[in-house]
Amino acid sequence: MRPFHEYVKNHAQHTPDKAALIVAGQQLTYAELDELADAAAQHLLATGMVVGDRIALHAPTSLETIACALGVMKAGFVLVLMHYGIGTEKLIHQLNDIKAKTLIVPAGANLDELTGKVDVQFVLHMGERFCPGQWRTTEFDGVREVFALCDGALNSAEVCTIFHTSGSTKDARGVAVSNRNMLAAYDAVSSYLGSFEDSVVLNFSPLHFDYGFYNIMMPLLGGGRSVTESALPERPEQMLELIRQYGITAMHILPPAVHFLLQAEPDAFQGETLKSLKYIASSGQALPVKHIRQLRASLPHVAVYSMYGLTECKRVAYLPPEQLDQRPGSVGKPIPGVRAFLVDEDLQRITQPDRVGELVVAGDLVMLGYWNKPELTRRVLRNDLFGEARVYFTGDLFRMDSEQYLYFVGRKDNVFTRRTFQVNPREIEQVILSHAAVSEAVVIPLSDEVAGHVPKACVVLKKGCELSADALVQYCAAQLDWYMVPAIVSFYAALPRNLNGKTAANLLTAD
Repeated sequence: MRPFHEYVKNHAQHTPDKAALIVAGQQLTYAELDELADAAAQHLLATGMVVGDRIALHAPTSLETIACALGVMKAGFVLVLMHYGIGTEKLIHQLNDIKAKTLIVPAGANLDELTGKVDVQFVLHMGERFCPGQWRTTEFDGVREVFALCDGALNSAEVCTIFHTSGSTKDARGVAVSNRNMLAAYDAVSSYLGSFEDSVVLNFSPLHFDYGFYNIMMPLLGGGRSVTESALPERPEQMLELIRQYGITAMHILPPAVHFLLQAEPDAFQGETLKSLKYIASSGQALPVKHIRQLRASLPHVAVYSMYGLTECKRVAYLPPEQLDQRPGSVGKPIPGVRAFLVDEDLQRITQPDRVGELVVAGDLVMLGYWNKPELTRRVLRNDLFGEARVYFTGDLFRMDSEQYLYFVGRKDNVFTRRTFQVNPREIEQVILSHAAVSEAVVIPLSDEVAGHVPKACVVLKKGCELSADALVQYCAAQLDWYMVPAIVSFYAALPRNLNGKTAANLLTAD
């Protein structure tokens, strides 16, 4: 099996001058990108580290950071991606948890707070375009001559990359994936999105986030062009300007970015200059039906792919665009190479339509396990079930209709009880989002001495709209059972996001 990074080298040999990567307006050709990856690999090999050592990359998304990620894999080390915005305590915990041999940071990074708290042998500071002579090495004296790169040194089934899930300091999990996992994801996704060779893909997710990593890397593997912005622009109209500026053919974005895009003035969606855009693909969270319909109205020529995936299994399902009008609430069927089942609490397969159960998946996309968490790995990865050698229990609740289309219900651990009745926050959110004045909504459980828990609705209104809490409660009461009606409604200017750009419901409180 071809190493992940070798695809880029192949394009560098055959189309060296083709633009490969654009980050915040700066560009690299395939030849330049591969040259920088080689430079990074050479410098890392010169430290004397061995194949399989963990290299932590702690830097904002940039041309150099992306090339460095390829260089780590090229040299045969395990790439560990860390968000540059995490706090010191979390960084220390993650570095020690993975036993990182080397930490790579931007030039000038202050690491005083790490002194004596991490067991890292080498700290490498990236210089601009990091030719080996421009790197500054801390806690390391002398660089030995390197005669050759050890391309493909890692076995395709061994740990190649570790992604950290979002979570508190102690709860964040290192998801270990292999070269085989990553290439299986690429093959599966490109089988329905099509070849990336002529694509220009726009992404706003950071490199450390698995969704951002694949959004950046997949066009590069396919010989296309990857365009990345480090954050959403100040105004939604600027997203449309990026499409015009770079001739964007595809946007791979999270639902909050879709919501942001839809805030643009209606006139901004007009004009021939947006005709380059072929499709919008969204994953990470369920795409609200309301936003799907708004996208269809604003950009009728653009195909919309509603998808579902997890860090532990890059992509599980997608809904073909031609099914969108008929099944707007569905995330589709399993992608090629993934098998999916619904099971009840007794681990029995559910075959009846529309019955809710936990989603269990199998296939080459499923992770190797959680780094340094054997008990948790054993709990979610189980052997010899449902005719599969190994399956992953996602913890997500779904239902499946009579034609095998999947519908996300909610997280297994998010469903709560109100006076013995099961409350699913997502059902309430869908009703609230159907109100003409509502832009975004998240429902969270609040502790209650009598009822156990009650639902609180956290709502963002559309610009220029007004709505009272009482009016929204009445709207919900007309469509939901009494125990599903929010007990409290709070209005927000904006909902909080986590480091990956997803809505951070855990940051919303009773206040």
